[in-house]
Amino acid sequence: MGYYAGFKYGSGVLYGVTTTITGVDPDEGPAPGENDFVITGVGFDPRQWDDHFTDALLNVAKWTDLSAGGGAVTTGTNHLQLSTSAVAGASAGVQSVAQWGPAQGEARITVAPTTVYPAADVDVFVFSLWVDASNYSKMYLRMTSTGVMTLYCEVYAGGVLSDWLKAPLAWTSGLSIFKILRFGSAVYFYANGSLLFRSVKFVNTVGYFQMYSQNLTALYDVDLARVEWFYYRPFAVFQSQPVHDSVVVSDGRLRGVVPASRDDLYQSAAYEGSVDVSVVGNGPATDVDAYRYYYIDGLTSIDSVQADVTMSLVNDEQLVTPSGVNKGLGEGY
Repeated sequence: MGYYAGFKYGSGVLYGVTTTITGVDPDEGPAPGENDFVITGVGFDPRQWDDHFTDALLNVAKWTDLSAGGGAVTTGTNHLQLSTSAVAGASAGVQSVAQWGPAQGEARITVAPTTVYPAADVDVFVFSLWVDASNYSKMYLRMTSTGVMTLYCEVYAGGVLSDWLKAPLAWTSGLSIFKILRFGSAVYFYANGSLLFRSVKFVNTVGYFQMYSQNLTALYDVDLARVEWFYYRPFAVFQSQPVHDSVVVSDGRLRGVVPASRDDLYQSAAYEGSVDVSVVGNGPATDVDAYRYYYIDGLTSIDSVQADVTMSLVNDEQLVTPSGVNKGLGEGY
């Protein structure tokens, strides 16, 4: 067990302790999930990478300035302000000094409204998990010459676009919270608390978080995005199912809601048996076979994104539903 530079924060609690799991409560639950869990251990709450960007200058111990072509970043009362300048091909942004394998990064941004639009497409804000020029995942807001903004999610592996959100989302100015979570070779994209896209076609190689704006070919100063914070968000994992909204109670306690079990084909609530439980905090830690999913018979009616089940009728004595058959969802389900 090691210390991160032996530094203290808050009320003298030592942070940066290597993550270790000492207990998972409960140790079993129903396959559809949605029961509460508590994980105990140490090293769950690293804060050394968080930044509100309110210092007078960019913290070079945490960030490398990526700005080019006349672009610049400034910090202070307006947090991290990105400004590309009106030079075609310019960019303004930062890259984390730290690099991670499994990790979850969160950026809270504000996009200012404007009535002055570029002559060609520009990227108002890009949030990326960057390994190298051939391997990276990114979610980004692109503005057209008519002022329309769209949110895209893309995964690049081996120098090619390997996966992407097939139906990009219309977006608006104002406040947004973007998150990218990577566990193994799977990468998840979240916006305002909702999962937008999941891909298993990324690489399992350490990478950096990047945040930037770029004007591509337009002679347009992209200065609409302000980053209010970057947080490194610890999370729990059940059977390779991340709980992105895990709540860190303290450096030794993390809670959340158990996700639905999945089989090898990623079918929801289709697995019964023991699974590993992991926590990604100040590094990952895994407790092997720490939780057991079990099937339950009867009527289950759930409206929950976390449980991932809307209605399932299994072995109901009154309806005489055949085992394993879903009813009530309409033909074709």
